[in-house]
Amino acid sequence: MNLRLAVFDLDGVIVSTDMFHFEAWKRLFAKRWGIVHTPAAEELTKGVARFECMKLLAHYYDIHADDEELRLVAEEKNKIYQQLLMEQLSPSNILPGILQTLALLKERGVYTALASSSRNAPFIIKRLGLEFDYCVDPATISHGKPAPDIYLAAMNHFGVSAQECVGVEDAVNGVASILSAGMPAIGIGPATISARADVVLETTAQLPQVFEELLDGPQQLDWTGGFCASLALPARLKVATEQRRLSQLSGYFGDQREIEKILASGSDPLVYEYHQLNAPQDSGDIAFGVTTLYPGVVGTEFYMTKGHFHGVLETGEVYYTLSGSGLLLTENQNGHTRWLPLAPGRAAYAAKGFAHRMVNTGNEPLVCFFAYRADAGHDYKTIEQSGFQKVVLCTDGGGVSIQDNPKKNTGGRI
Repeated sequence: MNLRLAVFDLDGVIVSTDMFHFEAWKRLFAKRWGIVHTPAAEELTKGVARFECMKLLAHYYDIHADDEELRLVAEEKNKIYQQLLMEQLSPSNILPGILQTLALLKERGVYTALASSSRNAPFIIKRLGLEFDYCVDPATISHGKPAPDIYLAAMNHFGVSAQECVGVEDAVNGVASILSAGMPAIGIGPATISARADVVLETTAQLPQVFEELLDGPQQLDWTGGFCASLALPARLKVATEQRRLSQLSGYFGDQREIEKILASGSDPLVYEYHQLNAPQDSGDIAFGVTTLYPGVVGTEFYMTKGHFHGVLETGEVYYTLSGSGLLLTENQNGHTRWLPLAPGRAAYAAKGFAHRMVNTGNEPLVCFFAYRADAGHDYKTIEQSGFQKVVLCTDGGGVSIQDNPKKNTGGRI
């Protein structure tokens, strides 16, 4: 990727000021209305400009006031927030991996820009001792996130194309803003999965490696089109079909009691199947096929494939989603974990050295085309014995939660 500009959100990406915002709102609502501000209400304000936050919270707490009064109250909150920043904000609040990322981008001649809805951004950046090549002034933006305006402003300032940029966000509205501007999006945290960020990271600590790969290695943010091929293969080559039922995967899921209950009922559901061309397994050939992973859960754990490393460890693999939705969970031998969204018309690249597993988080079959070097082979045993660092669970509300594997450090399999 010819990366020329990296654009960052501020809160939750560069620094975490959530605790200062929460405390400021808490003091304000207690003083003015005797209301106890809650974390649930605070969630409504993420990625939203100051006055819009005030209107959302006024509606949430059933506060009746006109816009003029709400603007005054919002300014009062901001004064409390600024005072808290003056008293408590320091470089120690910079999130992991950010200093290394900014240093790498500066060294490689990549422009950096800040695209924050906060008008306090210049003060915060100065307080943290950070430097960006450009900071978009939200006062000049007609439409806030999820509209693309703020990212387009950064892009236009440097005169670069969307294909030469990457945006980094931790909120759904922010990712939507990046994608609407035509840029690839890196999402921080599982909340960005639903927004279909191109790459979803667990924490900002993973950003340096991702940017190194963008500058030097796998081009996973460039996989945006479909695949086509013209093949002249011997007639003896046939398509092989394999099926995996729940009874064959019992050691991979965490809730063994639920598996036993399902199997005891006489049911052995089909979890996934794949169809692969029996092409020559020689250097220079490409193995490819289609995997269909059906929807379902075992307890709260979404249906998934076994997952595997390749026998030739330094082998990447491409997954192009034809239908359905889910995740490609990847992990290397050092335990570095990354999950990539799987959605129709998009491709995910499992980098060399990374084990990978499909997870169906939707309500319909997840169908993916895959391709890798034909002589790479598969190593299923490592995953069967040790499992992945993360498990993907269905929440009570039908959402997606990515959590630490409770069996990973106890010697159990999952």
